Amino acid sequence: MKAGPTDESRAELYLQAKERMAALLPEDKDGPQRIVAELGPGLREIADNASDAPLRANASLLLGTLHERAGDRRTAISFYRQTLALLPNEIEPRRVLALALAADGQFEAAIPEQEAVVKDDPDDLEAWLLLGEVNVKAGRTEEATKAYAAYEMRRRGLIDGLTLQNKDGTYVMPVDQRAACARALIPARDNGTGLALLYALSREPDPVVRQALAEAMGSQRLTGYKAALTEAAAKEAHPEAKAAMLWAVQEIERDPLESRPGPAPAEGRVMWLKGQVRRDRTRRTCPRQQVRRDRT
Repeated sequence: MKAGPTDESRAELYLQAKERMAALLPEDKDGPQRIVAELGPGLREIADNASDAPLRANASLLLGTLHERAGDRRTAISFYRQTLALLPNEIEPRRVLALALAADGQFEAAIPEQEAVVKDDPDDLEAWLLLGEVNVKAGRTEEATKAYAAYEMRRRGLIDGLTLQNKDGTYVMPVDQRAACARALIPARDNGTGLALLYALSREPDPVVRQALAEAMGSQRLTGYKAALTEAAAKEAHPEAKAAMLWAVQEIERDPLESRPGPAPAEGRVMWLKGQVRRDRTRRTCPRQQVRRDRT
């Protein structure tokens, strides 16, 4: 009598499917459906029968991603819900489910999932923007206004954390948190944030934070950053910070966004930024660094 699959053999099949999905080229539009046809039954068996709950959840999540890429969003949502049921205390399944529900036009259903996401990480600017958007599309104007107000409060708080100094010239936040603030500002492509990033780059003494600033600017790809990054790279002695600046310039050249944040504020002309300081000093922490699940 042939023995049934073990969790070890199931894990091997899951990893095989995951590697095949990761190897798909963007132009291979039929690739996800091909993997579903070939490996879908095995992945379903894992999702339903594996004794290890995380393995079942990972198989469910992978099936959801494959079906979503294949254009079957309803089936994808079903698998995302199964993932969440298996790992109810994990936030990433809620994040993925909220995005899929919003993309499917199920805005009312997406709202509680997205509310859980922002509650888990209140400084996730992108999450607040999505919460505002789904509330708008659900016709909840008041709730959308609150979400966008929360986004703005946290955007300003992140700028504070990145730039504020004590009277003696030392920074209020330590290096690792300033770097986290810089990266957390990536979703904020407005001119005010652009000016703040330029200002921070022109004054930041620590190469770790300068590297994070360059990564944020390269991710935003605003054309107004290019001259400042080029000049900073020419002066930068730290190899990793310099590499990040050169990468950022390449990203802007590759796919520029025509928004011009303008020059960094001159010394003595930064009252607009200092005016954003909140009176309560209880929210001075920048977002914790989380590993986001790569759905690509």
